[in-house]
Amino acid sequence: MDKKFFYRLLKSISEILPYTISEQRPLKAWYFTNGPIEEKPLDYEKTITFPFKWDFEKSPVWFMKDLEAVLLQENQKAYLKLWFGGESLILVDGKPYGEINEYHKLLNITPLCDGKTHRVEAQVMPRGLFGKPQEPVFSEAFLLIIDEEISEILKTVEITVRAANILEEPVSKKLSDICDEFLSNVWVPRDTKTYLKTAQQDIGVKGEIESVWNAPKFEEFTGIKLQEELKEQLINKYKVFKSKLEKLKREHPPVGTIHLVGHSHIDYAWLWPVEETKRKIARTFANAVMLSKMFPEFVFSQSSAQIYQDLKEKYPELYETVKQLVEQNRWEPVGGMWVESDCNVPTIESLIRQFYYGQKFFEREFGKKSKVCWLPDVFGFSWILPQILKQAGIEYFVTTKLNWNDTNEFPYDLCIWRGIDGSEVLYCSFNNPNEGYNGRIDPDTVYKTWKNFRQKELTDKVLLSFGYGDGGGGPTEEMLQNYRILKEFPDLPKLEIQSVEKYFESLELQKNLPIWDDELYLECHRGTYTSQSNIKKLHKDAEDALYFSEVVSVFCKHNYSDELDELWKIVLRNEFHDILPGSSIKEVYQDAERELSYVKEKATEIFEKAINSITKKNKSIISILNLSSFPKRCVFSLNENLKLSLDREVVFSQKTFDGRYIYFVDRKIEPFSKIELKISGADDEQPEQSLTKDNLSMENEYLKISVKEDGSVQVYDKELGKFAFDKCGNILKMHKNIPYYWDNWDIADGVEKTGFTLKASKIMKIESGPIREIIRVEYEAEGSKIIQDYILAKKSKRLDIKTKIDWHTRRALLRAYFPVNVLTRKAIFDISGGFIERSSHKNTKYEQARFEVPAHRWADLSQTDFGVTILNDGKYGYSVHQNTIALSLIKAGIFPDFFADEGLHEFTYSVYTHHSEIKAIVEESEDLNKPLTVIKGELEIPHTILKITPNNFKVTCFRKNTQGNIVLRLVEIFGTSGKLSLEMPWHKGNISLSDILEEKRQQVSFPMNYHPFKIYTLIL
Repeated sequence: MDKKFFYRLLKSISEILPYTISEQRPLKAWYFTNGPIEEKPLDYEKTITFPFKWDFEKSPVWFMKDLEAVLLQENQKAYLKLWFGGESLILVDGKPYGEINEYHKLLNITPLCDGKTHRVEAQVMPRGLFGKPQEPVFSEAFLLIIDEEISEILKTVEITVRAANILEEPVSKKLSDICDEFLSNVWVPRDTKTYLKTAQQDIGVKGEIESVWNAPKFEEFTGIKLQEELKEQLINKYKVFKSKLEKLKREHPPVGTIHLVGHSHIDYAWLWPVEETKRKIARTFANAVMLSKMFPEFVFSQSSAQIYQDLKEKYPELYETVKQLVEQNRWEPVGGMWVESDCNVPTIESLIRQFYYGQKFFEREFGKKSKVCWLPDVFGFSWILPQILKQAGIEYFVTTKLNWNDTNEFPYDLCIWRGIDGSEVLYCSFNNPNEGYNGRIDPDTVYKTWKNFRQKELTDKVLLSFGYGDGGGGPTEEMLQNYRILKEFPDLPKLEIQSVEKYFESLELQKNLPIWDDELYLECHRGTYTSQSNIKKLHKDAEDALYFSEVVSVFCKHNYSDELDELWKIVLRNEFHDILPGSSIKEVYQDAERELSYVKEKATEIFEKAINSITKKNKSIISILNLSSFPKRCVFSLNENLKLSLDREVVFSQKTFDGRYIYFVDRKIEPFSKIELKISGADDEQPEQSLTKDNLSMENEYLKISVKEDGSVQVYDKELGKFAFDKCGNILKMHKNIPYYWDNWDIADGVEKTGFTLKASKIMKIESGPIREIIRVEYEAEGSKIIQDYILAKKSKRLDIKTKIDWHTRRALLRAYFPVNVLTRKAIFDISGGFIERSSHKNTKYEQARFEVPAHRWADLSQTDFGVTILNDGKYGYSVHQNTIALSLIKAGIFPDFFADEGLHEFTYSVYTHHSEIKAIVEESEDLNKPLTVIKGELEIPHTILKITPNNFKVTCFRKNTQGNIVLRLVEIFGTSGKLSLEMPWHKGNISLSDILEEKRQQVSFPMNYHPFKIYTLIL
């Protein structure tokens, strides 16, 4: 359609719009308070006048008015037109009713027009949907009486004009012709006085009228009615218009089907803190409930058990209404997760718990589990996820995020996503080019979403969610009015509103679907593996603290499962995809730091209580317990200098540079086993350490270490006769990082071409003895200070690099580079539940796009006879190009948190050389990350509490559940198959194999068959 013609038709419609408002009545005398109104006596002498500016620092604030009785005539609706100065929850007679925000400025109160007086309250935050400050001014309050007949006519004609503008010939011409014919024959009063009165409600001309040098003055608009004769003429002309539109429907029937689902993406935190999210939940849910009463066909889908839990606690009556809608299949709790979690940084056990607690909540509260994983906005998806979904009872996976790829188009909208173990789920995406998962119902969105669907040979049904989101809000009345008009429209897809699960059940896929057998890597937001590094480290520490607490609690009489479950839920909510990845405001991280620190503290308390309950006091015994999945070297530290012995073996000791004492026994402690050392008194004989400033080398039985003058290092493997690096490794570089838009999310392509290499300002050996040596290197750059301790321990093939950073640098990326001395075309990365191989070259665009990738505790480059691994205890961003591994240490952007990563950081990463064995790599990573438990006294548990044969499994969970059963979860992480045996001398009962929800059980006997990368949950 010609653009001039299109805009002329829209102007013709807007000219008639004022006549939809039969009456506009100002609502004055509102009561204002800084707290909930029920707590204060009403005093109408304190009512406010407009415009009313209020104190935003005491928000949320409350406004109240008793709305006098209103009665409507036939074909009328009533609305409140309100703006209080920010997002508002509207309560009527004390109950949540709806919301006001920039996209929901009219509130339908037709159900309240029953001749009774109703109390209207507003809880207001001076913020927009995306957290942006709003001017805290209560600027308008009106009661509008709407002529429903005229409103419906204009809405239908406008939709038809907009459809004509985007459809192709000949339908476009036919639709525009009937619109032109209708609008050309409709008359509204054109005398100057009337026209000036209506013009202030005419969005097509008001701005023009007000923009001139000396604009005409508008009188107060109180509403206007179209003369009966003209209204009758309008209705008759519309009947002709409708008949022609119906004829066009028959001539050009709908093509395909768009399966619509009402939705609001509520980021649990992002540009606002969690406390504001809880208010957003109430506002959004109240709006959705109101729409469900107005539109029987409306179905609303909402994810996240945490969101429902918050609603239940703060607004129990609204929650009960939601539960009733769920029973009526008009509200869908979707996703099956505690929150819409990040899927790169959490461990496999954390992801399992997301579904365990989420699905349990859904079943307990709503009587059903979800079959759909709903993650439209998450920043990439680990290869371990499909198996977790299947074991959680989930068949379908939905995301739209891969449409954000900055280099390559993901090839499918529908496919089978095959996980690392071979598990398969149905992948689904849709490409709404206008608002993504925050869709509207209008011709442009519907048409383009259908056109963008690339696999019409498989099905003619496309999914599309509608409703304002990210900051909440959800669908609007206008969207649902549009739905009724567009349900069956010429040459557009047919529209159906149903749940997401019903969409998948309705698919009749005639051909075999393509298979995607890999991770779902997002070619965007690569900085989220590193941003807000302290929160990531704290989160990892909380995961570990819960693991240790649960294992030890298995053996004590008290069942701590309820307390530990609640701590897990705190961790899970902080895994939300705008919290853990590092893309939120500073207030979010203040909350996250407090909550995750609380989890560490409480989990440690439970650990100590549990340990004490199974420890027999004995001043002459120290018990050492290995709670990791692999053998560990017996190295530990104490604050005391003791003479220790173990059978006839020597126990070495050494005073450390910071005044503690480190001990070494030349043996490995088997997994889930203990040893006991005898104390024979204090050891006063500690040799003086000989430290020289110029001695920048270290050596043990396996390695020679030389630290260069710039602070970098070379490692020589004496056993294999090979240098780890091409000249040197641990080269620290500070890069300038200016992404094109998403500052705290992204790493700029080509970032390695910027910046400079750091040079050490000070190097010295600070410790040397029979157990370990330490060389300290210090750097200063761009306001930040870095201290690194190179630590080489006795009989270790690992060089630890303990790092402390006082960071005060903006828009910068700090990386450690390791040009390793191997030739290979692939790199191997830990993904918590196994490993993934990625190309180390950049031959294709797909490989070029993966210039920063996620990994957990290690990344490795190996050739047939030699390999070098970079281990870590809390970093997740790696870059590998040819023979160089780079570990991202700090990535500090400026938006939305200007001070992201400012301050102190402590972590350790390590260099490990080996004979190209993945199992050895994993053992070293466990040794770095799972410290020994050291207790004074005798542990009253068997010498070995758990023996797993073969030693190819990682124990991710060993806990007592609320029923008192013991849950043991094993993950095969090396890609092997065979026979699994378990030995537990303390357990004589039955053992069942279960899914991750601990529900589908079958009794097993050992040895049992096991398969590559599988999760095995055993119930004892």
